[in-house]
Amino acid sequence: MDQFADHVAPKTAFQIFGINVSESVVWGAFTVLLLIIFAAVVRIFVIPKFKIVPGKFQIIVEWLVGCFDSMSTQTGRFSKYIGPYIFGTAAFICVGTLLELTGLRPPIADINTCAALALMSFFLINLFGIRKHGPIGRIKYYFKPSAIVGPFRIMSDLMVPVSMSFRLFGSILSGMITMEIIYAALEELIVVPLVFPAFFSIIFTLFHAFIQAYIFAVLTTTFVAEATE
Repeated sequence: MDQFADHVAPKTAFQIFGINVSESVVWGAFTVLLLIIFAAVVRIFVIPKFKIVPGKFQIIVEWLVGCFDSMSTQTGRFSKYIGPYIFGTAAFICVGTLLELTGLRPPIADINTCAALALMSFFLINLFGIRKHGPIGRIKYYFKPSAIVGPFRIMSDLMVPVSMSFRLFGSILSGMITMEIIYAALEELIVVPLVFPAFFSIIFTLFHAFIQAYIFAVLTTTFVAEATE
């Protein structure tokens, strides 16, 4: 259990004014910096060279943008805000998880990072719900079709950031535990542990990176659409 705890709890990277700054903050900021640099390079040097007959990279970029734009259309007039948001959060989750392949600690492996992402989505869900129906209309939503369902709807709404947080965190935690079990089961062998666990570690990381990014984007869009219908 101690080896699991060492993986789950982020270590302190440094202190500033007596406040501990964890590895999750450092690698989370590093992930954001990577995405900003990549986006700037693409915007300045690549997009101006896009052609009518697209190349491979242009096809990938246009497909990604089109995918998230299409996903956000269910939110109606708020799609112009939701599209970029879910694209950005999905990119952060995906790239942040893929950091594990380099031996760095993925920021998504910290429940606090997952909670921060979920709370941002929760804020937008209610913000757009209020913008669509007004504060009074948003309150009335919880008590339709009967006042008796009000407490249940409020409880369900409050559980949204909790469920989104633990879904993200649980995915990374389950992958870590699975790999620890594989290493423990094969620790008596010599050749297999060098190849077999490494192969499955890459597979699990890629699977979690893309699937969890997609699921988070879908859930955010679905909840916003529900709040603005």
